[in-house]
Amino acid sequence: MGLVDRFYWKRFFLWSFIMSTQLQLARDGQISEPMKCVAQQEGVDVHIIRDELAAGRLVIPANTIHLAGNLVPAAVGRAVSVKINANIGCSSVRSSLDGEIEKMKVALDAGADAMMDLSTGGDLDAIREKLMSLCPVMFGTVPVYEVIVGRDVEEIDYNTILQVVEKQAKQGVDFFTIHAGLLKEHLDLLSSRVCGIVSRGGALMAKWMAHHNKQNPMYELFDDLCDI
Repeated sequence: MGLVDRFYWKRFFLWSFIMSTQLQLARDGQISEPMKCVAQQEGVDVHIIRDELAAGRLVIPANTIHLAGNLVPAAVGRAVSVKINANIGCSSVRSSLDGEIEKMKVALDAGADAMMDLSTGGDLDAIREKLMSLCPVMFGTVPVYEVIVGRDVEEIDYNTILQVVEKQAKQGVDFFTIHAGLLKEHLDLLSSRVCGIVSRGGALMAKWMAHHNKQNPMYELFDDLCDI
């Protein structure tokens, strides 16, 4: 029985852990099916996988919704192989779901270990859900790209951020890029940069902070985002 077949056959075991994160299970000394799957993929003892998880040096980005579908879990961390992420996504200038599906297939054929949908145009929910339904590897997004749809960056509020992140999590997204590292006290340092902020999400947060003279909302909400 192949690795993927073995994992699917044991799918029902996962649901006994649905209310716990892999981190919680590892710190409780338990070994989950995703941990076993990762250990087999990597050729690493499952106890090392569990211990690295518990220590915070390894993560298994595996949303239970995606896991119940077609996701084969993989790990990122010191004890395992380097993972390659591929970025795809529609824009307001060009939006084609078929095109994004083809991009994803090409990336997977090339060996991508993770996929990110950076769409900023088209029906974002439909694009995300379709891509995820066809994606067997960990799937991520940048939530702020959806947060700013239909509004200026200055209009971003805390509730909208949390609502978008929670919705995407309920759709099955395995990991998020959260621009929480750029703080209000860093804005004065931008004047001495040769280039401006090269991160789109970081630039959006900088503009929001400068306008409101408040701390980065992603930083302020970080505990709430972790709860989600």
